[in-house]
Formats: sequence, structure tokens, C-alpha cells
Amino acid sequence: MEGNTILKIVLICTILAGLFGQVVPVYAENTTYQTPTGIYYEVRGDTIYMINVTSGEETPIHLFGVNWFGFETPNHVVHGLWKRNWEDMLLQIKSLGFNAIRLPFCTESVKPGTQPIGIDYSKNPDLRGLDSLQIMEKIIKKAGDLGIFVLLDYHRIGCTHIEPLWYTEDFSEEDFINTWIEVAKRFGKYWNVIGADLKNEPHSVTSPPAAYTDGTGATWGMGNPATDWNLAAERIGKAILKVAPHWLIFVEGTQFTNPKTDSSYKWGYNAWWGGNLMAVKDYPVNLPRNKLVYSPHVYGPDVYNQPYFGPAKGFPDNLPDIWYHHFGYVKLELGYSVVIGEFGGKYGHGGDPRDVIWQNKLVDWMIENKFCDFFYWSWNPDSGDTGGILQDDWTTIWEDKYNNLKRLMDSCSKSSSSTQSVIRSTTPTKSNTSKKICGPAILIILAVFSLLLRRAPR
Repeated sequence: MEGNTILKIVLICTILAGLFGQVVPVYAENTTYQTPTGIYYEVRGDTIYMINVTSGEETPIHLFGVNWFGFETPNHVVHGLWKRNWEDMLLQIKSLGFNAIRLPFCTESVKPGTQPIGIDYSKNPDLRGLDSLQIMEKIIKKAGDLGIFVLLDYHRIGCTHIEPLWYTEDFSEEDFINTWIEVAKRFGKYWNVIGADLKNEPHSVTSPPAAYTDGTGATWGMGNPATDWNLAAERIGKAILKVAPHWLIFVEGTQFTNPKTDSSYKWGYNAWWGGNLMAVKDYPVNLPRNKLVYSPHVYGPDVYNQPYFGPAKGFPDNLPDIWYHHFGYVKLELGYSVVIGEFGGKYGHGGDPRDVIWQNKLVDWMIENKFCDFFYWSWNPDSGDTGGILQDDWTTIWEDKYNNLKRLMDSCSKSSSSTQSVIRSTTPTKSNTSKKICGPAILIILAVFSLLLRRAPR
């Protein structure tokens, strides 16, 4: 009789455990995941995770990305379509081992009805009759089919230059946020859109000390809501997360922050636009940490001859210390996720010969310190101060420039290769739930019934 009782108990436990496994979400222990795509992105420590909420699989990912620009220009479409087919371009990006694209845009390009220019429709017949927004959607969807992530970047308010702030006299912060909300509503349904790069390269118009108080450029930690980018990023980011809670929020640095922070380091006044994150330690952006990615920009002598590029300043051995103070410590000391949103140069092809040294040194430093997430500027060859991965024929790559990036990707590729299998999984995997919930449930229930049996009269 005792054996029958135990058998019944085990049977009941198994049934109850199965029920628990079905009704208790896999993620109930910490987070409620909301996503229209079945894919949710979050940061754990300094690592980005892609979570398949259907199957329960969680995959750490690296972003090996390129910037493919054009939607932020008066063309209102990615460049190069006058020369090549857009799908062939995506296929080449994938074939080279890149798994992510940063798509810069301006306000006009994401308004319905905006007409693109600079497209050879004999090479791109399926784009005929489509407006800019529809073409962007087509590119995003195809990128998803190829397993390529997309980061959307609000690069310009107007379509001709980068504004220092996230608003202008004619375009308010509310307008800026509303544009992002419409973009998030439109593209939040695509699994591969990983998030929003809120504002490209906040910077200053004047130099310190005026830059901190004259109201013309971005600051960080001054306490002024009209110029403090850290405060604006919080407001904008929270508005986007209400619409797209499955996205990540990418926050760039500024050029200058505040007098105390910038003066604390000898090269504190010589950061790049969007590259100064020195104030994060005292004034972090108030967004959920699992949704926040800091995304600095950093360049070499092809873009501007910073004073620390001279041999008298110890170039290039002085660079790691500069990178650490400007943005590296945010990952290495504070433990945040850091994705370098732009870096690049001509790599000796018509530019400053020191750029080869600079890019090699940066990649060495990224490998050594495991900065495995980046978007290279640029895919396009028509970036005047950096050139691109592609040569001017829009087909041939610069092998030496690419090989420098490839050694970074090769050193960091241990987890990115599994991305495709995870995103294709659509059938619920009950075993994942059982491992997390059912196992403990069985043990608890067995322990309770065992205790009752010992106390029950015989």
C-alpha cells in the first residue's frame, strides 16, 4: 500500500510540474518580456542578449556592423543604388562576415511620401514607385531574412548637416520624440531592428568655457535640461521604450561635458563629436540598465589632426590611455555595454599615412579589451574624409582595410554564429521551461509529500 501511495505521489508531482511548466513563464523570475516580434533584446553586464520569447533561447550576440549611409542626405535613400542592386549590396555585406547595419536617417526620409533620388531603376526595378520609407522598410525586411541586425540612427534633423542639439528653432524636442515614436511603430515589428541610436554626435558650436553655458551646444552633467544630453537621452529613450520595449537604447557621448569632468584629464577637451563619455561615472543616463548601450564615436588623423597625434605626445602609444578615459572605462570599469558606433579612415588610400597606424592600434586595443561590438564608418566609398570598405566602383573592397576589421571579428566570433538558428526557432521548447521551473517544482512537492508521509499515522 505504501508503494502505491508513493507511486501516486510521483504521478501527481509529474502532472503538477507539467502544469507549472506551462503556466509559469520562463522569464517570470526577473523580467516581463513584451515584443511584437518574438525577439527581445537586453543587456546583461556588458553583453547584449537576443532572447527568443517563444522558444526561451537566450543568445549573447556581437554586432559586427557597417554604416550604410544615404537616408540622412537629400537623396533620401542609401547611396550606391545608382551603381548596384540593393539586394546584392546586402548579400556582399553578409558574405564578408558583417551581421549588422547602422542606418542613418533624417526627418524627411521617414515621412510618408518622400521621394528618393539617385536610384538606377534598371538595376533596382523593384524600387520603382516606392517612397523613401517604403525602401527603408524593404531593406530592413531583407536584412532580417539574411540574419542581419539593423540599428536605426537619427543622424540629422534636416538632411544637410549634423545639428549640435536634438532640437532646433523650428523643430522642438517634442517633434524629435514624435518622429522617433512613429519610426518605432513602423519598424518595431521587425525582429532584426535591435534599437534606436537616439541622436548622432551631440556636439558644441563654441569652445570652453562658453560651450558649457551659452546654450548653443550639448553638455553633460551641467544640470541644464535644454543642453544636457544625458537628461535628454533619458526623456527620449523612455518615450521610445513605451512603444518598443523590446529595443535597446543607444546613447552617444558629447564633445564637451562639464568643466569639472573635462578638466580632470589632460585630453578631456579633445574628444570627438559624440565621443566624450567621461561624465558617465558621475552622471549616468537614467534608463533601465538592461536597455542601455553607450555608443561613442572615435576617429583618427584622416578626420582631424588632434594634438595627441603628434610624435612629441607619444603617438601611437598614448592612444589606449586616451580611449580609456574618453569612453573605455564605461565598459572596463563601470561594466556597461559599449558599442563603438563609428570609427574609420582611408587607411593609407589617399589620406594621412598615420591613419593606418591609428586603425591598427585601435583594433589591437579593441581585441585586447574585448570591445567586440562596432559599426565601421563606412560601407560607402563616398565618405569624403574616411572613404569606405568599398572602393569607388562600389563593388571591390579595400582588402587591407577589411582584413584589419576581420581580425577583430575573428577574435570575437565565438557567440555570433548561432544567431541564425535562434531567430528561426518558432516552436515553443517545453524542455527549457521544465529545466527552469519543473525540476524545482518536483523537488519541492516531493519534499512536502515526504514530510507528510513521515508524519501520517500508520
